[in-house]
Amino acid sequence: MDEIAKRLAQEEQHKKNRRAAQLENMLWGLFTSNERPFFSRSSLSPKRIEDFVESPEAHAAASHFAVSLMNLWTRQNPGTRLEVMAMDPAKSGPAKPIEFEEFTSYLGGDLAGVSDSHPTPESTPPVDDPARPTTSEPVTDPKQAARSIPLQTELPLDIGLRPAQVPLAGSVARRPPDPKVTLRFPNAKVGQDYLGRIEGTGISGAPVHIRNVRFPADLGLSFDVATEELRGVPVVPGDHRISLQWAENGVDWYAGEGLLFVNHNPRSLWKQIDPPAGDPYFKDNIDGDFIVGSNLCIAVASRRGRSHEHAGTFRDDDFFVKHDENSGWTVLIVADGAGSARNSRWGSKLAVEAAGAHIAANLAGEFGARVTQALGDWSTDMTAASKAMSAPFYLLFQEASKLAVQAIESEAQSKAAQPKEYSTTLLAAAVRRDGNETFLATFWMGDGAIAAYGPRGKFRLMGTPDSGEFAGQTRFLDRAALTDPGFGKRLGLGRYSDLTGVMLMTDGVSDPRFETDNGLADAAKWDALWDEISPLLALPDPDRALIEWLDFFTPGHHDDRTIAVLWRPSGAVDGEDR
Repeated sequence: MDEIAKRLAQEEQHKKNRRAAQLENMLWGLFTSNERPFFSRSSLSPKRIEDFVESPEAHAAASHFAVSLMNLWTRQNPGTRLEVMAMDPAKSGPAKPIEFEEFTSYLGGDLAGVSDSHPTPESTPPVDDPARPTTSEPVTDPKQAARSIPLQTELPLDIGLRPAQVPLAGSVARRPPDPKVTLRFPNAKVGQDYLGRIEGTGISGAPVHIRNVRFPADLGLSFDVATEELRGVPVVPGDHRISLQWAENGVDWYAGEGLLFVNHNPRSLWKQIDPPAGDPYFKDNIDGDFIVGSNLCIAVASRRGRSHEHAGTFRDDDFFVKHDENSGWTVLIVADGAGSARNSRWGSKLAVEAAGAHIAANLAGEFGARVTQALGDWSTDMTAASKAMSAPFYLLFQEASKLAVQAIESEAQSKAAQPKEYSTTLLAAAVRRDGNETFLATFWMGDGAIAAYGPRGKFRLMGTPDSGEFAGQTRFLDRAALTDPGFGKRLGLGRYSDLTGVMLMTDGVSDPRFETDNGLADAAKWDALWDEISPLLALPDPDRALIEWLDFFTPGHHDDRTIAVLWRPSGAVDGEDR
């Protein structure tokens, strides 16, 4: 008798185990890897899901859901039965289809006698009623079909058992959590083309295959199944959770997820605030000029830096450019007002105008004629010609600098201010082209750069950027600089054959493009710069194109930018030597 009771108890326990396994299989299907999971498990740990799936309350809800769903199916599809993918806790291997009635027989002991919260006809047979239709005799009467499985809305909480409550521990064949895999997504940046292959290593260490990738619809990306790559232009910054399925062998697919980091576009973080229009020292945010001569072109562009845009302050840079077709001389000047000096934007303007007017007027007159004649002897006696021209250009640049300082001092006095509030650098070049020869005399006060560039792979730096008394500072044009014994070292002279162009720039251009003084001595960097700007010089409005180019983004470099370029356009015909 004890043996019979024991066997009956074992059979009953086996039914409960089988019932629990099937309900857990249903619940796992709501969370785990399938084509259309119901719940997102992105913020849930596998342990938390497992505890939930094994809980009696979840089993009760799952039982009620399954029976309710079958009743609904039977009412809407009379005569058609559904099969259940049943799992046997005593056996390993995949689930097999069984009739729904067989599945409900697992629940019968717990469902029998439980009242429906919505009264049903007294004639409705219970689940274990022998009169219930069987699979061999399909139900054709819709009313009878609707009553074939009673709709239960209140189920006992012991309908499923935790493993600790099951005597045959470990016999429940519930689905284990999906294995973990490390997935890698290359970082992206807002507004920039993105092409990133999703990579991961599976349990065996082999690369995994990816499918069913899901991410926010407004992210701006798409998934290429063939290449297993994300591509597009991200539009939403932040950390984005990517859900997907992965497999090592292409057969056993598991759920996985990872984070795609989309960085802000740094440019979008900068504000663009216009400076006050009524300021007495108002200056436009951008400026430029374009001049075409008989055998040369000149383009100059100046643009307010991002740091000034963000703060709503003015452009401190300025420039002067003039070409005299009669004398053949060109004057190019760029200046950078000191960022720490509140009126430096006007100081740079006063300096370039005063110095530029003086240099241009002298080159167009007797002075220009005299140095042009001396230049004619350069090819026969370069040393003698260089000496003959050094003194005149030294005096020319010194007088021009003096006039610039006087203009600043006069303005400061009229405003009861100090001249240092108008501090500025000054870089100037006097250029004359004869046939394939280009002569230039330069003056360099402060940082930035002046270079005679070309042919490719060759350049001549026409001076050295100098610093002030403290690191990070530069030398500004002032009265002390005029009497400095080293003033003459700021002068540069040169005559070069087949020169591609002459470039002057403030440090807003030279710093991001060359970074250091050693960078200024790197011919490859000058080639790279010319490669960037030369296509712009071929456009109808190269000054406008250069202004747009000056908006390039380099982290840490947000100063005003000014560049002046003199070049010989392709197809130009040289005139007679003057």
